[in-house]
Amino acid sequence: MQLFTKWSVFVIFILSATVTTMYIYSTEVLKKNIASKFRSLRRISSSKKQLTNIIPNTSSNRTYILFWGHPWSVPTEGFLEGNMGGCTGTYDRSKLPVAGAVVFHYTNLDRETTPWKHYRDPEQIFVFYSRESPSYVIHGDHRHAMTEFDNHFINWTMTYRTDSDVFAPYFQSKVMNKIIEEGRKWIDNKLAKKKKVALWVVSNCALLRGSKMRMKYTDALVEAGLPVDRFGRCFNNKNEFEKLSADDVEAYKFYLAFENAQYCKDYMTEKFWYNAIGAGRVPVVWGPSKKDVEKLAPTGSFIHTDDFKSPADLAKYLLYLDSNDTAYREYFKWVENPDEKTLELAKTYVLTGSHRLCKMMLSNRERKSLPSVSEFFYNETTNCTSSKEDAIK
Repeated sequence: MQLFTKWSVFVIFILSATVTTMYIYSTEVLKKNIASKFRSLRRISSSKKQLTNIIPNTSSNRTYILFWGHPWSVPTEGFLEGNMGGCTGTYDRSKLPVAGAVVFHYTNLDRETTPWKHYRDPEQIFVFYSRESPSYVIHGDHRHAMTEFDNHFINWTMTYRTDSDVFAPYFQSKVMNKIIEEGRKWIDNKLAKKKKVALWVVSNCALLRGSKMRMKYTDALVEAGLPVDRFGRCFNNKNEFEKLSADDVEAYKFYLAFENAQYCKDYMTEKFWYNAIGAGRVPVVWGPSKKDVEKLAPTGSFIHTDDFKSPADLAKYLLYLDSNDTAYREYFKWVENPDEKTLELAKTYVLTGSHRLCKMMLSNRERKSLPSVSEFFYNETTNCTSSKEDAIK
């Protein structure tokens, strides 16, 4: 019995010692593993810091916007180089590896033998750019497709259309803001000079369907008795217009803001914004739909041909406004007392074109790519893209 007790004690001692040894060993191993893991984490963290320091190619610190070429290879066309709201615009192709965005006007890839044979970094944004309507691109430049830009080549679109990724209209906020800030003073100054009825300056007479239609519409206005002073290559008197004094040019109450395309989405050019609105004239609009103009223009600032059954009816109304200063002044209420929509428009036009592109580029906006620029750009009404001329009713 005593022998059995001694033996039991001995076994218990051995087992306890074994368990204690295994515990100490496992604890040490665990400590070593934990320490090793911490050292690994520190190495990973250090590596990330090093990578961050040596790889600067993220969109947030790439401030160059590279314009791949001037539109139609004409040096006077396109954007000016220099500051673009925190970015630097350039045509220097050596800046390609450090550019955050590369902008391609639709004429820029003509001389490329392959869709893309140059350097491309996944951090870069490739941008399709056009200020021309599909009507002109198809029938003026004879481009019935945009195959150079298809197959996910382009990330963003930059056009005058509001459904573009980068809204790039013809208008700039400095014009509208100046008008609204001066208010009544601006109106009184402009209207005091208005002595003549209507002005139209045009050089594209028959190139496009819209070019022919607007010529016929204007002829009909003149035949109906509306005094329209017409200048430009279409009338072989471009030089005569250039010789007019500033007072003579400012004397017109209306400007025929007739585009060379009909019902192309949001297509409103300098004819509306600068030749009419900016010059203190009421724009008489043909081309864009009335719905598009209402969306993009100050409330009550224009007259649209679609509201009249015929050019003769429109001519009659314009002659009435010419003889009634109070009724004519109604078209400038948006200056004297701008509504909420007009004030919001002014804010919208503060950041457009290259400055908007810069802001979007630096903000690391989510990337995407377009399967087909052709599908985007030519997704228009038949009136916009057709070459068939309609008769004036």
